[in-house]
Amino acid sequence: MNFPLKKYFVKKESWKRFGVKAGVTLVVLWAAGAAFASRYRIGIDPQQEKCLPGYTFFLIDLNDQTLERGAVYAFQAKNMQPFYKDGTRMVKILTGMPGDKVEINDKWKITVNGDVVGEGLQLAGKLHLPESHFYGKTTLKENNYWFMGKSPFSFDSRYWGTVKNDQIIGRAYPLF
Repeated sequence: MNFPLKKYFVKKESWKRFGVKAGVTLVVLWAAGAAFASRYRIGIDPQQEKCLPGYTFFLIDLNDQTLERGAVYAFQAKNMQPFYKDGTRMVKILTGMPGDKVEINDKWKITVNGDVVGEGLQLAGKLHLPESHFYGKTTLKENNYWFMGKSPFSFDSRYWGTVKNDQIIGRAYPLF
């Protein structure tokens, strides 16, 4: 009887040499993993109704702190109880920066410097507040940023207000 896998079990090198190669490979893999983990985190959005539809996984670059309007960032939730504990990682789009004028009108339109960045206040009832509680105009102060999701069902700055600079974790890149 012919054993077809026999050629893979033929001893071609010593165990010592194999051990050295395996050890070097493991050290290289460990170093690459440590380098990756020191700069990046993986973010997962487990919600059924996603604030950024179509994306569940995000690569968060801890070293990229350059804030750019329209880019996606991760930040730590603060004062969003009982829905989110302080420190919960959130991923949203940066739509307003210090000095920008933000308005939420009675037609449920959210504008930044006159440009519509979102619509809807569908979640106001979950906070046990009337929609009119959220209407108003403001100018964003220094170190205050306005973050929005793309879904009208996103819990974002329209409900919780601004995010401070020290809450921002880093830029988030949607993966899939």
